[in-house]
Amino acid sequence: MNRTFGPLVLGAALLALSAVPAAQAQESEQELREEIEALKQGQKQIRSDLAEIKKLLQARPQRAAAPAGPDVEGKVFDLGDNPIKGARTAKLTLVEFTDYQ
Repeated sequence: MNRTFGPLVLGAALLALSAVPAAQAQESEQELREEIEALKQGQKQIRSDLAEIKKLLQARPQRAAAPAGPDVEGKVFDLGDNPIKGARTAKLTLVEFTDYQ
């Protein structure tokens, strides 16, 4: 009798446990669907915002190109007694002109 009763109890327990996850699975599935729909709406809003930003950027007047600096290629500058870094006989000299006004 013990051999017959064990499988019956086990079967009843499994049947009871299988009903609970099915209901939870339906709730989880519904929550996932709602979350996916919310994400889709968020993406739609982001696309709309990006399209608006794109229109604003395209409508904005273009800036004029920055004016080119003076043509100093191949010119020799007398640096006088100004402080320098490196050798005075270097093949390349970088000169920085600044205005502290």
